[in-house]
Amino acid sequence: MKLLGTVLLLGSAGAGYLLKRREGMLPLRLGRALLEDLAVLGYQVRICRTPLPELLRDTLSGGLGAAWLWRPLLTALEEEGASLPRCWQTVIRDLPPPLGGLLAPLGPLLPAGGETLNHAIEETREELAGFLREESARQASQGRITAALCLAGACLTILVLL
Repeated sequence: MKLLGTVLLLGSAGAGYLLKRREGMLPLRLGRALLEDLAVLGYQVRICRTPLPELLRDTLSGGLGAAWLWRPLLTALEEEGASLPRCWQTVIRDLPPPLGGLLAPLGPLLPAGGETLNHAIEETREELAGFLREESARQASQGRITAALCLAGACLTILVLL
């Protein structure tokens, strides 16, 4: 019976660690997806001259970036009929911090397009890449600390109950 309790406690500590890790990785995973999507957005706007609704509906319709940013933006544009900058600000508020703040400067530039938008997309991609580097390093150290705390808590509980 004690062995079963020990296994259950260690298993729940492992599950707690995995849940915490998955939760903490969302900004990193979403940031990577948005970095790729911004490259596609820049290419489609600069080279292909694809209209934004078509771009949102067809090209940027898959993946994590679509679930968090592009589909809600398209929905807001179609349902509310509000201006693109207003819809952009509304949608990026729901992104995990600091992603919304990094993407905020693009909103007012999206309707105009042109070279200014291209420069803003590239600057945003650079800032996003910097965030991803820092967040990757932070996640690595935080993951070790979280794993150690979960294991230590489980071991302490096992010792107390024995």
